[in-house]
Amino acid sequence: MTARNMVDRLKAGEALLMDGGTGSELQRRGVDVLKGATSMLKAWSATSNIENADVVRQVHQDYLRVGADIIISNNFWTTPSAMERIGLRDRWKDYAKAAADNAVEARAAGNPDAYVAGGIAAPTLHVRTGEDAPDVELMGADAFREEYTEHAELLAEAGTDVILAEYVGFIADCVAAVDACAEAGLPVLLGVRHLHPDGTMQFGESLEDLAAALRGRPVDAALIMCSNPEAASAGLPILANAFDGPVGIYPNIGYNPTGPLANKPNLTNQLPSAGPDILQTESYPPSRLAELAGEWKEMGAQIIGGCCAAGPEHIMAMRPVVKGDR
Repeated sequence: MTARNMVDRLKAGEALLMDGGTGSELQRRGVDVLKGATSMLKAWSATSNIENADVVRQVHQDYLRVGADIIISNNFWTTPSAMERIGLRDRWKDYAKAAADNAVEARAAGNPDAYVAGGIAAPTLHVRTGEDAPDVELMGADAFREEYTEHAELLAEAGTDVILAEYVGFIADCVAAVDACAEAGLPVLLGVRHLHPDGTMQFGESLEDLAAALRGRPVDAALIMCSNPEAASAGLPILANAFDGPVGIYPNIGYNPTGPLANKPNLTNQLPSAGPDILQTESYPPSRLAELAGEWKEMGAQIIGGCCAAGPEHIMAMRPVVKGDR
């Protein structure tokens, strides 16, 4: 674990560079992250933590090599509910620990001063049930809390520095997730997904209401993630003005994980994703993301990185802008 406290650095006004996508980067490097998925991602890249551990570690090390201050462990869907989709619920802890170990080992080899964020995604049960209701309601409060607390405690024991409750869509889930993650005793970051072009949240809730609901809760930074850059840019100043704490951003720049098999805007950046290419980043080359990083920093973002389809080349281009050494 690094000696410098990340929360203290954020409170002092420092900007930190986050990594880019992990699952999309694994797929770009030839790892089978789909496991037969065609429209729903099942457990996505979770199994790669054991089956392709060397590639996972290399992805983390490549982000560290180009200057990332924070890498996110590949725990996105190593949760019990996600592993159940592929019949491996009874082994979720094996895959979760492997993901954390891969990131911690990569950090030790690449940059011992960097931070490992243990990233836990929301269950997203509404996708499978068709009900636009928070996971905490669909699962029940106790089951929801247990899913997060067990995972967060495992990640803390494995040596991560912070817990990142990411890919959360409903305000109720945001509140319940940060409360549960905080039980592990580490700082907690929150990543909110799929903003609309006007900066509202996925299900029509407002970022102002989110900030109000988080007031007094154990959350150390709020981030906008897995939204296309323009939508993220629309929401960032709203969040920065409303949230009493550091804010950040890591957008999706065009990932169509199932390639030509499906056109699913909800699986990418909410822009049309037809076509055979897995990564559709023509509108967001590294130079463009570097420009956007400068805009986001001026808007108040202190944690800046990339989500799906952003690779080491994007993070390398953003580094001098985020870190102020250009």
